[in-house]
Amino acid sequence: MSDTMTAAAAASATPAAFRPFAGLRVIDLTRVLAGPYCSYLLGLLGAEVIKVEPPGRGETIRRRPGGDPALTEAGVSVAWATQSANKQCVTLDLDQPRGQEIFRELARGADVVVQNLRTGSAERRGIGYEQISAINPKVIYCSITAYGRTGPRAADPAYDSVIQAVSGLMALTGTEQSGPLKAGPPIIDYVTGLNAALAVACAVVDRDRTGRGHHIDLSMLDSNFALMASALTQFMNTGRQPAPPGNDAASRAPVSTTYRVRDGLFAIAINEDHQYRHLFEAMGLAHFNDDPRYNTVAARIEHREALRARLQAVFETQDAAHWERLLNGAGAPGGRVNSLGEITSHPQFASRGLFADVPVTAGEASGRMKLPLAPFMVDGDRGAIHSAPRPVGADTARVLARLGIDEEQLRVLREAGVV
Repeated sequence: MSDTMTAAAAASATPAAFRPFAGLRVIDLTRVLAGPYCSYLLGLLGAEVIKVEPPGRGETIRRRPGGDPALTEAGVSVAWATQSANKQCVTLDLDQPRGQEIFRELARGADVVVQNLRTGSAERRGIGYEQISAINPKVIYCSITAYGRTGPRAADPAYDSVIQAVSGLMALTGTEQSGPLKAGPPIIDYVTGLNAALAVACAVVDRDRTGRGHHIDLSMLDSNFALMASALTQFMNTGRQPAPPGNDAASRAPVSTTYRVRDGLFAIAINEDHQYRHLFEAMGLAHFNDDPRYNTVAARIEHREALRARLQAVFETQDAAHWERLLNGAGAPGGRVNSLGEITSHPQFASRGLFADVPVTAGEASGRMKLPLAPFMVDGDRGAIHSAPRPVGADTARVLARLGIDEEQLRVLREAGVV
């Protein structure tokens, strides 16, 4: 086979980049984390995303402390950049009628509008679903709110930590001694963004089939309830409020918790009979498989504390790496309780390619940031970052030129504070 034919065959065998949203135009009128993460995922997978912010300093978290101080002061903080690559940045004052008019013109040519204003705020500005749908019947309009667009708390504001409290999640976390505890990272924000991206994708598929646009009503509270589905379903069918489990697994299996090892803590999750057999054999406790105190589910529950104490005595004789190799090799799931430094330096983390190293420039400031790609792969592709996070209003002139706004008109808009 010739070199030319070999190269052609190799090229044909290479999967094409996975960009299912190529050609989709998204107007991103969101802030903080949940909404921006939705549009970020769409942008990673090919959508054109136009980010709309207030004139001046832009979105608040652009200057949230952390990371390179010069980039942060220039409005490209790590907190903001985490979900802001692949976005064109435009400024508009949506409290001014002219700003509202320009937004409607942008939305007229869009496939998707994502906004996370408080319930009723968009409608008061003339940019709610009904107003946008009237000029763009095929629009997919995603409204992200704290509590949803219906119910007695529809107009209330919230952040991740408040939703963790209100939803009951905090009451399911911690121990009886500690009392309710929130999860460390803002998990509700990010699961809401994931749900929003899924909802938009579903609506786009249906619009392509039917020709009709859709209004998506998505709340942080509902998204949190989805995370809590097993606990909520159990409670609603039994009426029993579970005690906070601490580090015990959700299954409440007798030995599924964390144990002290020589260099920290080690977690195991052992739920099936065959996993108990593997665990006992790997830990030199094979005789437990014939011990009437430990060889049935009921017996393990009855003798839970004694069983845990015996396991603890063995676990503390070795380090976490030893137990990871031994137990997982035997089919008994377990792993070290890692710090962020430990997990991000682990070969497994690097092997998955979840982060891209991106050069970032804002005015005189420049540097590099590691930014996340999609949390899944399709044919080995996690999407791509083709444009670094941009300074405030960096693309206003270019984007508004598409609407016929020339340099002189832009100057007048700037003087009036509209852009």
